[in-house]
Amino acid sequence: MNADASKDDARAHGDPGQHDPGARDAWVVLLVDDEPEIHEITRLVLADTSFSGIPVELHSAYSASEAKTFLESHRDTALMLLDVVMETDDAGLRLVNYVREQIGNTDLQIVLRTGQPGMAPEREVIPRYDINGYFLKTEMVAQKLRSIVISSLRAYRYIKTLRPLQARATSAPVRVFDGYQQLATAEAFAKAIETNALQLLAQPQVHLVSGEIAAIELIPNWRRGDTVLGPAQLTEEIRDPELRLKFDEWLIRQGCAWAHSWQSVGLPPFRISLPVMTENIWDPEILSIVERHLSRLALPRDTLDLEVPETALLGERPNARDAVALMQSIGISVTLVDFGLGILSLPQLQRLLPSRVKIHKSFVRHVTQDRERSAIARSIIALAHTLGLTVIADGIVGEQDLQFFKWESCDIGQGDLLVGALAVADVSAALLSGAAPADWTAYLH
Repeated sequence: MNADASKDDARAHGDPGQHDPGARDAWVVLLVDDEPEIHEITRLVLADTSFSGIPVELHSAYSASEAKTFLESHRDTALMLLDVVMETDDAGLRLVNYVREQIGNTDLQIVLRTGQPGMAPEREVIPRYDINGYFLKTEMVAQKLRSIVISSLRAYRYIKTLRPLQARATSAPVRVFDGYQQLATAEAFAKAIETNALQLLAQPQVHLVSGEIAAIELIPNWRRGDTVLGPAQLTEEIRDPELRLKFDEWLIRQGCAWAHSWQSVGLPPFRISLPVMTENIWDPEILSIVERHLSRLALPRDTLDLEVPETALLGERPNARDAVALMQSIGISVTLVDFGLGILSLPQLQRLLPSRVKIHKSFVRHVTQDRERSAIARSIIALAHTLGLTVIADGIVGEQDLQFFKWESCDIGQGDLLVGALAVADVSAALLSGAAPADWTAYLH
């Protein structure tokens, strides 16, 4: 029995990761097309189709008007296969706007199938309408149609799985800071940058298959009195864009300096991953800073990986994709961090296409002990791999967690079980000794 078959068999016999928080009797799929033969063929092709052990239930609407009526009474519709030209030349496109804007349904997966591409050219439709796929009817052979349905249902399940967690995240109390306190904090932080008083830890990211180092993340900490603020706390405390940019330049300078010191003694050119705070990743100043420090030390362009939060991509960010593409074109990778906890939509992720996504720790730690958590982690991995992205599981603390992510073909792991965060000097000692990451605990003080 091959690995995939073994995995399917294990899930069929009660693997906790197979639990679907949005349990249902069937996946509701709506076909909207004014050609009866399209309905007949589609129904024939999708007969007996199921996903995750749940059957696909195909419903028909022969006009946009019928589709609206159906959607109003079937809020759990997962996928709509939609024609463009029906009662009017743009009936399908108007229906997309109705779904997204008027009834506010952003979870429904919408795939356009058109027999008249001249009426709705793909190059115009994709940027203007919030759809999840575009295909010509002539392309829609049986296997292609089944693949589209399954991948769309997988994306829908992923979105529905995250909704309860997003609701809890957005309902968390908002911290309100006193203006004078913010100013004092900003001044103290600026001084810490200028005097090089920030502490820098390092933690390797490890290929789960080979156990080799994929990258080394530099983790800044700021000790303020009895409190130590890590990257997440710093992002919350420091709001001023100029100060964030100043910090990012310090971090990029540190990353390049350590990369240079490791390469100068003959170590492999490790990728250095940096949790930058600047949300405007399309700001030319960021690329200018990166280029300047890489050039100053004659480092390869693929030395750096910039970790950015989902908030950098929310709303209308027309230049975000261009900025990411430009960085990727010269070798700099971009990692979307804390993935799964925010409210980034699938179309936004598809448009941005970062190099890597890092699963939030809350979905990684003790993943095998919680059905919902394991379902979310599995969905994120499947979604990212569908888009061709590398996946990092951040926060692996137990052997069962490690085996789960290996089993699910996650690419990279990070966490205390693999290697805890060390002072950068200790990382240097471990690297120079030639010790494998699993043996780095000997360098903890």
